[in-house]
Amino acid sequence: MKLTYLALLGALGAGWTFATAPAAAGQASSPFPDPPGYHPAVTPPAPGNSDAKPPVHAPSRPWVRQPSPQLAARLQGWRVNIGPDKSAPDPAKGVFASDCCTDTTIRLLKSGSSASIKLAPVALRVRYVPKSESRTDPKDQVITQDLVDVLAGREIARFIASQRLGSPRLNAGQNLAVVLVQEFDAALSAPGHKEHIWSINWRVETNPGKPDDYVGYEAWGLFTRVNGALKPFHLAARESWSSGENSNYFYVLATGDLDGDGIDEMVVREMVFEGEEDLVQLWAWERGMPVTISKIP
Repeated sequence: MKLTYLALLGALGAGWTFATAPAAAGQASSPFPDPPGYHPAVTPPAPGNSDAKPPVHAPSRPWVRQPSPQLAARLQGWRVNIGPDKSAPDPAKGVFASDCCTDTTIRLLKSGSSASIKLAPVALRVRYVPKSESRTDPKDQVITQDLVDVLAGREIARFIASQRLGSPRLNAGQNLAVVLVQEFDAALSAPGHKEHIWSINWRVETNPGKPDDYVGYEAWGLFTRVNGALKPFHLAARESWSSGENSNYFYVLATGDLDGDGIDEMVVREMVFEGEEDLVQLWAWERGMPVTISKIP
């Protein structure tokens, strides 16, 4: 599978508050609500225990939610579509290459409209790996201290702890396995106000390949520069598995204001573990987080 990049709730942002999620005995309460069906992660038995059972993985909190009826109605008719097509990719016009099929094109369309689409294409992600890691792509770069400082920051540490994913064995400064960075301009926080945004996916883990002794999480954040430093305004995270089976991330293909409200929509691609099909979505931004308007399949 070709991996080309990419795209946490803004509880860390300016004055936003959330209902407190109930805590189990002995756990700190979380300021982030638990969605239906969510249960805290279950810690696997210690290595060497003869009664050890396979680890139970908690359902992931949704990274993208559904839009309100009002927003869905406003963007009604907009969709992403895939079909046989030999057209050259042109993201500025809503035409995107397939990641898995030849002579196939993904298009952003609006039902009943032939008007031209104007989007801002987004550059590919940059992949950063530890210095000791073999480079699977000659374009890979070594994780920098600046990235470590951002991802080990207090705001992110508090968020990871609130999601019950923190572990004394995990240290973002020592256990960063991979960081994927993408930059683009978009208006998300205020109508018509475009900001330079960093979309960062990263994984922190220890003992990869050892299911009985593996601890890890994957996270995604959208950041802007505040007083010279990168600060998150949206964060999401989930437990990662030693098998890598739940490893996936989003990256942004293009942005643009489709409904004229001054807030940009985004066309994004989801990359999944051993994926064999195109997973492309149209996102809008509502109440401080992305919501899905249309998706393939």
